[in-house]
Amino acid sequence: MSLSPVTPDAEGGMRLVMEAITLPCEWAEKYRPGGYHPVHLGDEFNNGAYTIIRKLGHGSFSTVWLAADSLNKRYVALKIMMAKESATDTELEMIQFLFQKASSDPRSEHIITPLDTFVHEGPNGKHRCLVFEAMGPSATVMLDELPGNKPGYYDQRRSRYPKLMAKTILVHTLRGLAFLHGNNIVHGDVQPGNILFTIKDISDIDDTIPNTVAPVFRRDGKVDRWAPKKVYLEQTLHKYVPLGPNVKVKISDLGCGKILAFWFGNPPSKPGMPTALRAPELILGRPLTAAIDIWAFGCLMFEFLTATSLFEATTFGWDEQQRNDADDDMLIQFYKVIGKLPDSIIYARPRANKWYDPVSGELLDSDEKEDEEDDYPDDGIPDTYTPLESRFEQTRLSTIDDAESTVICSIIRQVLNYSPEARPSASDLLEHPWFTLE
Repeated sequence: MSLSPVTPDAEGGMRLVMEAITLPCEWAEKYRPGGYHPVHLGDEFNNGAYTIIRKLGHGSFSTVWLAADSLNKRYVALKIMMAKESATDTELEMIQFLFQKASSDPRSEHIITPLDTFVHEGPNGKHRCLVFEAMGPSATVMLDELPGNKPGYYDQRRSRYPKLMAKTILVHTLRGLAFLHGNNIVHGDVQPGNILFTIKDISDIDDTIPNTVAPVFRRDGKVDRWAPKKVYLEQTLHKYVPLGPNVKVKISDLGCGKILAFWFGNPPSKPGMPTALRAPELILGRPLTAAIDIWAFGCLMFEFLTATSLFEATTFGWDEQQRNDADDDMLIQFYKVIGKLPDSIIYARPRANKWYDPVSGELLDSDEKEDEEDDYPDDGIPDTYTPLESRFEQTRLSTIDDAESTVICSIIRQVLNYSPEARPSASDLLEHPWFTLE
């Protein structure tokens, strides 16, 4: 009987070969041909230029590591893409273009562009590697690291950004979007997980801090050729994020293998904006413009100022029927939260006759009394079918008064216009007095 394991299915196959790992790490099954590259602390990349120090994080298509840059005597973040997610010539062209434009535009300070790129070949294939400045955690992760917040606490309202910090995040995000859109590039995946905090100097970082690890074993007991011997729990650099007036964020995930950014007029065949942040044109399959980033920003504006999502990403399943049901539910949420859907959307959605009466302009089977009773569940947080202003009033930060609440909701309504052409640009929004940082 052979002790050598059979070559596993390419990444994405359903045959499971690894023992389950309970730590919050990347899925070990993705260490197979076409998948993640196995990394251990101390590994060197690009002819010894970069040495792995600790794991910073992971995503669906990459792992990210803190590395020592021996040539420039600094610490950097090394993102190693899955082998099947190699960057295209168009993506690399976009990276180079932004890098050239960055030096002459101060708004570029809020976009992360690679310092270096190279290809590393390993047991699972050729991996595109991107080197970035070392950054703190995302806006999603950093929320739980703030003083006084309770990680994972059920009541979302207990974990929220202070108003000035939330406002700074929003302004910096707008500046980054204004830079991209001004250079004819749509980000395509504007979400809290792609907004990263800058950090102060980490030259004194202790690279001897113990790493929490989990051993990786095959179910058949054989030695695996494609996976690492162990996976590491991520150690973010949140302790190096300067809080207060010096806080700064940048938009990430430009120039990655699973890139969703695109040149004006050349969108990807399968846009990847998170379901809860998708604009109507994404649901309807209409031409995509920079306005999809603006819609997503409007959703984030509500989220950062209330600690609740504006729309709920309902997932009914993965087949076509179930995806259509989820899209219908999202359109119904638009109707309830923002207001009546225009004919241009209704007529473009043949399935709308299942839940919309074109004569009355109302939703079918709508029980207003029942809706009113359900607007505020037992936890006190309005559900996702509550009108915008009511939801904001009930969930807003305590430091936002009625007058400011009216202004904020007015901005969000301008941004969440059903017509892409009518939405304000990032530059337009930056001219609004509310986005002035004192």
